[in-house]
This record gives sequence, structure tokens and C-alpha cells, in this order.
Amino acid sequence: MPKTTIASFVLRFTQELSSDTEPLAPWRAVIRHVQSDEEAHFTRMDEALAFISQYVELSNGTADEDEA
Repeated sequence: MPKTTIASFVLRFTQELSSDTEPLAPWRAVIRHVQSDEEAHFTRMDEALAFISQYVELSNGTADEDEA
């Protein structure tokens, strides 16, 4: 029987609210690998994918390519 490996991640996005006359602050994000409890802060999705790739082998393509 094949062995199953699980890697779970939690993404948390936060944005500080400012006054009505000022624009909102930029979004901030944290990704956490559930099994190891390691976290990384990021502002760009490629940074989150780099963190995930430490635990999961990612292909160079997108998910759509995997479905083809």
C-alpha cells in the first residue's frame, strides 16, 4: 500500500484599518506549515510558494497544467 504524505498550510492575511480619509494599509500575510509549526511572513505570492516548496515538491507550471 502506498504511503501518504500530508503537508498542511495556513495562510493568514491582515490589513490595518486607517481613518476614513486615508487609504488602507497594505495587506500583510503569514504562512504556517502545520506539521512543523514553522512560519514565514510574505507580501508576494511567490514568497509563499517558495516557503511551501521547502515541504512540497512543486512543478514549475500551474495547477491547470497538472490537470491537462
